Amino acid sequence: MTRLIRFLLVNMAGGFVIGLVAGLAFMQSNGDTDLLFRQPLAAAMLLWGFAASFGMGAIGTGLALLPYE
Repeated sequence: MTRLIRFLLVNMAGGFVIGLVAGLAFMQSNGDTDLLFRQPLAAAMLLWGFAASFGMGAIGTGLALLPYE
């Protein structure tokens, strides 16, 4: 696995997990945690929105902080 692919996968996975936690915290703060059981597709879309944006943000931040070679 090349260095760039490994870098992208690690940053995307890390940001994705942080986004999932943030999405679950958002659902809990709204008092809507039963959305996972009432409307699982809506909950998945909400969590995906958080996770995907956090993952792409982690990649962008990681690329911006790379040292010049």
